Amino acid sequence: MEQLPVILVFVFSSLLSIVPCAGHYVRFSEKLRHGIIGGKEARPHSRPYMAYLKIGGSICGGSLIAPDWVLSAAHCEGKITVILGAHDVDQTEHTQQILGVQSYYVHPNYTDVDSMPINDVMLLRLSPRAQINHYVQTIPLTNSGSDLPQNTLCNVAGWGLIDKTHSTNKLFETNVTIVNRRSCRRIYYQLTDGMICAGSTDKITDSSQGDSGGPLVCGGTVEGIVSFGYDHPPGVYAKVGKYLDWIRDTISQHKDTDVNPAI
Repeated sequence: MEQLPVILVFVFSSLLSIVPCAGHYVRFSEKLRHGIIGGKEARPHSRPYMAYLKIGGSICGGSLIAPDWVLSAAHCEGKITVILGAHDVDQTEHTQQILGVQSYYVHPNYTDVDSMPINDVMLLRLSPRAQINHYVQTIPLTNSGSDLPQNTLCNVAGWGLIDKTHSTNKLFETNVTIVNRRSCRRIYYQLTDGMICAGSTDKITDSSQGDSGGPLVCGGTVEGIVSFGYDHPPGVYAKVGKYLDWIRDTISQHKDTDVNPAI
């Protein structure tokens, strides 16, 4: 079996207390990360909906849901340049489209207390609009607010860390499975109905720092947005189904009349 490179994640902050949760203790001194653990390089341009968000000296991910709209995480807010159609972001690939952001729409109830973001959803309106082609395409959002069954197979991708200190310039991907809400609350007692968990208990697979804002894709639709987690699976994702009304309303209020989002 192919030995997969391990992508580890590091801390954005540490919490100092120890809190009892579901019969055991969650150590808040564990390192929280915003964000692939156990991934492999993706086949070039096999995920044409992936957006690379360059934010000063840091990066995030996102998903193209309409020619002029990218969905990402609110904690990725900043002065963002969006690159679409990329595989190796260190190369000037002819497939790449480098776009600016005309406007940012962070969920109005977004908060980030102790680096544990709530309502971690953001929309970016691009300028100019993306040119849809073989290398740049939109991806639909889920149309359901219900939780996915445990062990549903999903996948994540991003340009996050590949070890303790090194990031990758090429898109990496991994498969994860949905973790049920009750089990996840034993790890993250603050879990809200706007969050879902995914990862693996028998394999070290998860999203990582630098993958923040990227999509959790299940059955060909975006079910989650990479949000946060400890430096071990499972990770926590903003649950897209919870925010469909806000996403649709925001796009409807600001979109061009001839553009139809893939939702």
